[in-house]
Amino acid sequence: MSILMGIKDFVQEYAETISDVLELDVTIVDEQGIRIAGTGPHKGSLCQEVPHGSFFRSVLASGNPGVIEDMRTTFSCSTCTLVGHCKELATMGFPLFARSQPIGIIGISAFTEEQRQKLINTSPKLWNFLKHMSNLLESKLLLLKQNQYLQDRVKEVSANEPNAFGKILGNDPHFREVLEKAKQVASSASTVLIRGESGTGKEMLARAIHSESCRCREPFVTINCAAIPEALLESELFGYEAGSFTGANPKGKPGKIELAQGGTVFLDEVGDMSLALQPKILRVLQERAIDRVGGKKSIQVDVRIIAATNRNLEAKMSSGEFREDLYYRLNVIPLFLPPLRRHATDIPLYVQHFIMKYNCFLYKEIRGADSALLDWLTRYPWPGNIRQLENVIEYMINMSNSSYLSIQDLPEQFQENKTQFAFERLTLAKLLANYEGKLLREKVKQGASTAEKNQLASELGISLATLYRKLEKYNLG
Repeated sequence: MSILMGIKDFVQEYAETISDVLELDVTIVDEQGIRIAGTGPHKGSLCQEVPHGSFFRSVLASGNPGVIEDMRTTFSCSTCTLVGHCKELATMGFPLFARSQPIGIIGISAFTEEQRQKLINTSPKLWNFLKHMSNLLESKLLLLKQNQYLQDRVKEVSANEPNAFGKILGNDPHFREVLEKAKQVASSASTVLIRGESGTGKEMLARAIHSESCRCREPFVTINCAAIPEALLESELFGYEAGSFTGANPKGKPGKIELAQGGTVFLDEVGDMSLALQPKILRVLQERAIDRVGGKKSIQVDVRIIAATNRNLEAKMSSGEFREDLYYRLNVIPLFLPPLRRHATDIPLYVQHFIMKYNCFLYKEIRGADSALLDWLTRYPWPGNIRQLENVIEYMINMSNSSYLSIQDLPEQFQENKTQFAFERLTLAKLLANYEGKLLREKVKQGASTAEKNQLASELGISLATLYRKLEKYNLG
């Protein structure tokens, strides 16, 4: 697949933008002669090859720009397979390069006599414009390639190298304290239980612990205890021997725990595990052994268990839904991830991170979020936590037509309460102002001397100048 085909949606948008500016039709063809983008009549032949022997083919072959002012009479089109059937009256082609390698051409086409005259009369300006647009597109392609490389590198580093905790965003002291505890136990073999609401990043923290452990080169196997049907859960976790049930693989199959040999098993949503399976997981924790379905002998496993849940395990124990002995085996090192509303000061950091991430994925150039939106996002309670915030930012980047995200870009379900938190802020400001005014009225005597005012300013911990400004604000002289 060509570079341009890999970003065809962006290239189409690019072509439409050029067409709107020039008021001429535009097409972009890759180095294989495939029409990647086009406006006007060109739209009917997207993802098709341009004709052999055509002018665009000669520009691709030579790497040199060119122009045909009248395609009805030019000799250059005589070998084209569409000769006599072409609807273009005039055209201009400019090669595209990326690091000196040809990757396609930008073409400007005239399909009416008016467009043809415009192309002819403005061809010197069009020439310079196309050169400039070619350079811009090359810069964009290189930036996208660079961003993709960085993303791939971050994934690689997160999976295989130390310092995975440094890639978990958050500056709130309580949040960092949890990360420090996790980092401290990463090299341990002890079982970890990560607690927290849905969307707080429990799996990310588990992966960070694995990545900074001595098991980092071995598998990290995730088992979602709530997602696998109960009938299949035992065979998925422990595997099965040949012929153990109808439809089984005739060679048998190792389970997920066995596949994690030497590495880490992440039991996600462990609070939703069935009572029937709980004693078998308990055996893994106590004896480091499993029994395949239909097996006659135990298999020893060397795995570390990290579990996570958003459930109240203590309440589930009280109701008999969760075994007490399993709870204590899992709860060796408990880590509690706070909900986003408890470290809302980190929200601007997350917003900027998600903007950078989805700019790359969606080929956008959003620079940031305006202050009113950031204030709203910081005050919203985020029941879905960081995952919900990320989804909202992704939506807004898709829908925004501006360089900065604003409250108007919020998804529809937020529109009804988008002023709610601003109203609360105003109410709070009003309450504080009322209290401040009341306090000053009580403290400042009518006709107080400068010395008395100076003493009051000292008591309040403000300067005399600030006190005078506040007295003026509340008409207290």
